[in-house]
This record gives sequence, C-alpha cells and structure tokens, in this order.
Amino acid sequence: MFQNQTFLFYDLETTGVNNSFDQVLQFAAIRTDLDFNEIERFNFFVKLNPDTTPSPIATITHHISIAQANTGVSEYQAIRKIHKIINTPGTISIGYNTLGFDDEFLRFAFYKNMLPPYSHQFKNGCSRADLFPIVTCYYLFCNDALKWPKVVDEEGQQKISLKLENLNTENNLYSGGRAHDAITDVIVTVELAKKLRIANPKMWQFLLAKFNKQNDENTLAQLDIGVEVGGIGYRQAIAVSVVFGFKNNFMSAILDIGQHRHYKNQEIFLRLDSYDFKDFIEEFGSLEAEHWRLTVNKKWGDIPLILPAKTRFVGRLPQERLDLIKANKEFIRSNPEIFTNFVDYVLEYKYPEIENLDTDAAIYQSSFMSSADERGCDKFHSLQTHQKSQMLNQLPKDYYDRAVRIIGRLDFSKLPEKAQMEFQEYLNKIVSLDNDELLIDHKGKTRKTLEDIYQEMQDLRMNRDLTEEQQALLYELEEYLF
Repeated sequence: MFQNQTFLFYDLETTGVNNSFDQVLQFAAIRTDLDFNEIERFNFFVKLNPDTTPSPIATITHHISIAQANTGVSEYQAIRKIHKIINTPGTISIGYNTLGFDDEFLRFAFYKNMLPPYSHQFKNGCSRADLFPIVTCYYLFCNDALKWPKVVDEEGQQKISLKLENLNTENNLYSGGRAHDAITDVIVTVELAKKLRIANPKMWQFLLAKFNKQNDENTLAQLDIGVEVGGIGYRQAIAVSVVFGFKNNFMSAILDIGQHRHYKNQEIFLRLDSYDFKDFIEEFGSLEAEHWRLTVNKKWGDIPLILPAKTRFVGRLPQERLDLIKANKEFIRSNPEIFTNFVDYVLEYKYPEIENLDTDAAIYQSSFMSSADERGCDKFHSLQTHQKSQMLNQLPKDYYDRAVRIIGRLDFSKLPEKAQMEFQEYLNKIVSLDNDELLIDHKGKTRKTLEDIYQEMQDLRMNRDLTEEQQALLYELEEYLF
C-alpha cells in the first residue's frame, strides 16, 4: 500500500453529458484520510468556453447560471488545477457514480487540454473507486446498513431508488445545500461512506479492494466452472451494477469467455440471464448479430463488480432467472459450435474507426502520450499565452490542433493568422445548419446543433412544470446562445 493514502471525494457539474463537446462548470472535492477526517476541500466555478453550447436539461438540473459560471477561472486553468489535485500522490479519487460519468468526462477534459488522461488511475500510488456500486452491494447483501428510499416508476410500480439525493433525504445525511450542487453532493457522499463503513467495516474493505486492479483480477481464481465445452471450462460469476436495473436486483449471472485478443485490458463475460439464447437467434439471426446485448466488458479495477457465483449471491436471483440460466447453459452444451464461434467473434471484435472524428473527441483513436510528448506539453503549459502561440509549429499535428483550441479559447487575438482562420472555421461549424459540417463525437454521433438546443428548450417549457428560477435560467441561456 502507498504511504499517506487519501480519499478525494469529488463531483462535477457540467454543461451536458457529451464528453467530447461539453465542459466542466463546477468542481468540488473534499480530501480526507482513510478514516474520513477532512484534510482540505476545493470548490470552484469554471468560465464557459466560446465554443461550448450548454444543454438546457443540464442547466435546469444544476441551476448554475452563465453569470455565476463566468465568475470562475478559465476552463484551461480549471482542468490543469483538477489534474494536479487528482494526481496528488496516494490519491484514491472517489465519488458517487464517478466511474459511470465523472471520471471519463475528466479523461476527455485532460486530453483536450494536453494533459496525461490516465495518470490518476495508476501513477504515484493513485487509483480510483466509486461509491455507487458499493452502495448497490450494501443494498443487496447488507440491507440494514441504510434506509432505502422508494419511488414510483413510469409503470406505477414501487421500486428502490439509489439516487444520491433520495438516499440523503431518507437517511438524513446532510441537510444543508441542495442536490446537484457539487459541494453538497460531495459532503453527502462522504457522510454516506462513513455510514457504510460503520455498518459493516469488513464489507467496506472487501468492496473497496475491488477497485484495486490486481485484487479485482484475483477474483478469476475464485470462480468455479459453470459450463464445459470442448474440454475447456468456462467460469461463472455474478456481476453487480445498477445498469442491470431494479427489476433484475442490480445483478446478472455471467460466464467468463476470456481476455479480449486486441483490447488486452478487457475481460469479456457472457450474460446467462438476459435473453433465452434460442429466442435470441430466432429474433436476430445469430448470437453475433447483436452481441453487445449479451456481453459485459470488464476492466479490472473498474465497474461492474464481479463476485463468485456462491449460493449467498446467486440466491438473490428469482427462480425464473435461475431457470433461464439453466436453459442457456444447456443450450451451450448442446450447441458447442455456435458457442465457440460466438466466443471467437466477440474476442476478436474491434471497434470500428470513426471517420472525420473531431479533435476534441479523438482520445481513443490517438496514441498514448509518450514521455517526449509529455515534456513538450509541460513546456507548452509553462508558457504565457502569446508564447504558446510561438510554439505551435513545433507540435505534432494532433497536439497542434488541440493547442490551437486551447489558445483560441483563452485569447483568440493571440493566435497567428493561419490558426485564427482554423479556429474561426471550427466555430462556424458549431453554428452551421449544413449537415456535412456537423462535428462528430467519440461515438460517431453528430454534435447538437443550435436548432436542437432551441427545440430542447421549447420542449422543457411545454412539458415540464418549471420553477421561476428554472425559467430564468433558460431565458439567460437563450439570450446567450441566440
């Protein structure tokens, strides 16, 4: 264990949920020791970049006005500051659903701003964790640790809600502030972590260790054989994740089909209880056709959490799903060729290259930052804005493109004439109505147009019961964009 480990409980408020094109508006964090004693806290707003077009839904959720955001520091300064905070040696960065959203959002922000995007995961004793899946496991296996809030879903059925604000209300964790204010959410998360550890310290340590890559990967050795095909034993397990939904008790029975042959950091599991394989083939033509519906891609130390298929875990599955697991195992045994072809296909599958990918979206199609790249970026960061411009032509193409945007956002007038034209052309595409000019994100989807955003605003006004404050926020956003 790294000496002087600390937790960094953090939360982001952002202009929307698109990692490629949205930005951080507020960052809040509390650093504690491993006993949750506070060491320091951070809370700051971030100015809007000239190329950011905020989402109306995000705006009425976090309640941060454009005027309030613009009291903050520049996005470039903010992201550099966050990078330094989260990379402090021995930091375990943790929050509520941070591995589901915030961590990847920051990864993109680091990339866009020419900072190492992955160092906080492994360097200098740094690592990550997430309280959301830990809470999910407490709900399943240590139910008396908390009072569990109930809500009514769209179908009128009562269900458990694991939303942070609902857990806070039900358990009186913190009464100051309001939900979706970043510092409020961080305080609630710290109080929640304290309560969980007090309720069951052994379980807290067990689940926290799941976010250590090596400890997590060691789970494989604890799994028993679920199905044998062609002399190969395939191990079975239980995956726990909120994505499986309340109806499925946030669990799925899975079969380990092996390490991906190209993405070596991924272990691939087959879900045994989501579809009847026979029906699936009838509907889609083959298991391969919609393989993503059947598989779970697992990176060690990341979500979902993987547990051995022991009776105390499997016992939480209803009988109908146990019957489905049994039927699917029998299908695999009776159709070994279909199964092995599927395994080969999935383990060989490569994500398609996305054409015309925008500069800010290119993290997964770019090479890793080398030591030489890092030194060049460090030099760039150390310079004044006008000096950064003088360094542009020394940078490799993909770094040049990012650097032009950094400088353009900070001070357009400091860009050389050619770079000014490039940045202006980029800004023109954001407001363009020409489909051929729309920017492409990391998923191959086009950036929302101003027309899309205006329509979203009108839909909210028509279909939501908005407060006066929310109406004022939308009016301010409309004035800002249009």
